[in-house]
Amino acid sequence: MEDSRVLEYGGVAFSCIHKENTREVFSLRDHALIYLSGGKLEIIGPEGTTRLSPGECAFIRKDRRVTLAKSREKEGAPYKAVTMRFSRKFLLEYYRSVRDDGIPTWAEREEDPVLKIPARPDVSALFQSLMPFFWSDEKPDKEWLDMKMTEGLMCILKTEPNVYASLFDFTSRWKIDLVGFMDENYMAELSLTEFANYTGRSLSSFNRDFRKAYGQAPQKWLIAKRLDLSKELLQTRGCKVAEAMSDAGFSNLSYFSRAYKERFGHSPSEEKRAGTPAGGQTLPPRGLSC
Repeated sequence: MEDSRVLEYGGVAFSCIHKENTREVFSLRDHALIYLSGGKLEIIGPEGTTRLSPGECAFIRKDRRVTLAKSREKEGAPYKAVTMRFSRKFLLEYYRSVRDDGIPTWAEREEDPVLKIPARPDVSALFQSLMPFFWSDEKPDKEWLDMKMTEGLMCILKTEPNVYASLFDFTSRWKIDLVGFMDENYMAELSLTEFANYTGRSLSSFNRDFRKAYGQAPQKWLIAKRLDLSKELLQTRGCKVAEAMSDAGFSNLSYFSRAYKERFGHSPSEEKRAGTPAGGQTLPPRGLSC
């Protein structure tokens, strides 16, 4: 028997895991809706753990990372799930098709990245209608899949209308505060395209809004902020060079060392030797690995 089976059609994916337990970090580029049809699923996020049983599903926002812990049921049935991923293009098209009076302008963004959706007839009917295609050679057509994706959106919004503020964050009323997001997440290893996506913007609008907010190009700002953070980690927290590099959002040591020397006039290793606190004591790590 295969350890796992993963199939995808458009924005809809099916996975069947035969291993006893698996854990993976789910780094979201798009909003997702996960329906559990077999096994058990724990979604572990910064606000706590959401547990799903067969027939339940959960909406996960795109701008957070969560850990998915998948396992069999006690009697040995494998983990089975269907995931819908809502692309920016799909959400734009849906938003343009909705009348203004059908959108709750009072909706507010919530901090919890996970919304649990209990077992309901509309939820089970939607996902059960998708299952046959994953065991057939026949592929669903785009129009039919788009209709099912729209049903998925309706299941989410019926559960919690405040999700409008997360799904449609590309509109002026709900657009994510770019300065707040960048100041909090600049050390994340994300591309500019991913930063744009997470803040509900196209790459061109992200670059435009960034220059307006910070007065410089985002790449130049990111490098400077990350280098300043790495300097703080080396000087006052006793981090190793590799730890400071990683925690500050760099992945290439030679590039990091070269950029560090260009900015500060000496290498990270020299900074480390000069900045070790007296007595070898280090300051609290403030959530960072070192």
